[in-house]
Amino acid sequence: MLIEEIRKENSNDGITYLSQVDESFEKIYLQFITRDKRFYPDDEVKLLPYASERNPHKKEWEQRSKTFLRFRNYLSNKKTKLNILDVGCGNGWLIGQLAKEFDHNYFGIDLNLEELKQADRLFTKENVKFIYGDINKASLPTDTFNIVVLNSSLQYFKEVDTLLKELLTISKSYGEVHIIDTPFSLPNDVIRERNNSLKHFTSLKLPEMNSRYFHHTLDELKYFRYIFNYNPDTIKNKLSNFIFDEDSPFPWIMITR
Repeated sequence: MLIEEIRKENSNDGITYLSQVDESFEKIYLQFITRDKRFYPDDEVKLLPYASERNPHKKEWEQRSKTFLRFRNYLSNKKTKLNILDVGCGNGWLIGQLAKEFDHNYFGIDLNLEELKQADRLFTKENVKFIYGDINKASLPTDTFNIVVLNSSLQYFKEVDTLLKELLTISKSYGEVHIIDTPFSLPNDVIRERNNSLKHFTSLKLPEMNSRYFHHTLDELKYFRYIFNYNPDTIKNKLSNFIFDEDSPFPWIMITR
């Protein structure tokens, strides 16, 4: 499949389908984001990452807005037109915001059809396309994307190694994979954090979500070439976080071939 075919292909709802809809995942995930108050109305999604006062996760979005500004500034230094893929794009806010400022080709892929329809309704235009499919099975074209983004989505993938190999395969030889707003656990904390997640999902009456949410460590990246574009654990950033407004607690990691 060529990238032009993805851009031009349309369905009744404007989304490109690369696999059958997984209704079992759709049902449980939609219940989760609804009960966790993360399924936002259209007017709220259009604001993100600048949440309104009524957003129950406003503090979290204040932190994420700082990550967004860093990434936006990074992208502003790219002088050629790029193919950008947002993996686990959800409601599409990230590429929707970026497309307002930068004339690149944007693609968002996810397995949550309801949010994809919202993304398509709010953000699709000539250079923005949303795709339904499993990134590990979607057969996206190799050597295609200049930048691939995992924006608070890595935790929904079990096998980091398999995922990153696929993302590097569909990336150009000089392409970049960016992991942003994503929690990484210390090895000794994984069991405790899994238990905390189970408690949270159980409180939402969705304990089965625990089998679809994964706690990863930086050790899982050891066979890949990566750097920190932002590391909250440096002394400088810890001091800045103490003195000024609270910044993102999550690193920004860039992986290349």
